Amino acid sequence: MARRNTRRQQSSGKPAWVWFVLGNFVGGFAVFIFLLSDLKTEKAKVVASAKPAPQAQAPADAKPKFDFYKLLEESEVKVAPPKNQQVRVRESDAGSKPVEKEAAQPDLVYILQAASFRDKDEAERLRAQLMLANLDVKVESASDSRGTWHRVLVGPYTDRSRMAKARSILAEHRLMPLVLKRPAQG
Repeated sequence: MARRNTRRQQSSGKPAWVWFVLGNFVGGFAVFIFLLSDLKTEKAKVVASAKPAPQAQAPADAKPKFDFYKLLEESEVKVAPPKNQQVRVRESDAGSKPVEKEAAQPDLVYILQAASFRDKDEAERLRAQLMLANLDVKVESASDSRGTWHRVLVGPYTDRSRMAKARSILAEHRLMPLVLKRPAQG
C-alpha cells in the first residue's frame, strides 16, 4: 500500500483569538461613539428647554425670620408647685427677680436592698462581707405567707450621690440592689 504523503496546509493567517480581541475593541469603540453622540443630543435638548426663569432677588441684608420663639412663649404652661413640698426661691443681688428655684424634698431616705435570703446565716455572711467594704449594713427579717425572709439592707442615705457610690460598691460584689425610698425617722 502506498502511503500518501500529504501535508496539511498551514494557514499563514492570524490566530482566532486575535480576531476576537480586535472585534471586541472595534465594537466597544462603536458603542462609545454612539453613546457619546446620544449624550450630546440629550444635553442640547435640556439646555434648549431650560429657559432662565426670572428670580426675585432677595435683599442681601434680609435676615431669616424665626417664629418658634414666639410660639414657644405662647404655649408655655405655668405649673404651680406641689402643696406638700416647700419651694425656696433665691433672689439675685440686683433685684427681686428670681434666679433659681430649688424644691426641698420631704424627709426621705434611700435604702438599698442588696439581697434577701431564707437562711439567716447567709444573710449574716453577706452583711459581714459588705461591712468589710465599709458600708452601713443591717439585716431585717420579714414574714409573709411564704415564710420568713432576711433582707440585707444598706443605708440609709439622704442624698443620691452617696447612694450611687454604695451602688457601685455593691456592683463590684456582683449584686444588683433595689432602691427603696422611706420616710426619715427622727
